[in-house]
Amino acid sequence: MSHFSTVKTKLANSECLVQALQDLKLNPQVHETAQSLKGYYGGSQGQSAEIIVSGRTIKARADIGFKWNQSSGVYDVIHDGYETVPKLGQDFFSNKLMLAYGQRMVRAKAAELQEQFGECAIAESTNGSVQTLRGLQKGLGCR
Repeated sequence: MSHFSTVKTKLANSECLVQALQDLKLNPQVHETAQSLKGYYGGSQGQSAEIIVSGRTIKARADIGFKWNQSSGVYDVIHDGYETVPKLGQDFFSNKLMLAYGQRMVRAKAAELQEQFGECAIAESTNGSVQTLRGLQKGLGCR
């Protein structure tokens, strides 16, 4: 039976979350206040979120929502596993999204360091299935 489930995450930075979703070509919609999600049967089942990926984006009948959890200080993912898993894969939220989010967080930190200390770059390398991002700062020998 199709229904929304809420999954706890460690996603705390809204800008990096939105950029990661864009990197994954999911075209998120960002709202100031939580908006109703569209479920498999058309209703929201009482679920709402500030960041929404329309089900149409992944050819599904239910939206994916990222709702700010004030008490934990992170976003919760609200999705219908019967719709998202066949379209995005079993490990999408724990692997693909977290990888894209982590890369965005590294880039954001590099930009912050560049503002503080001057020129900074990110070196990216892949060894098999392991991808490494390393911040490089000219003149200080940081690696």
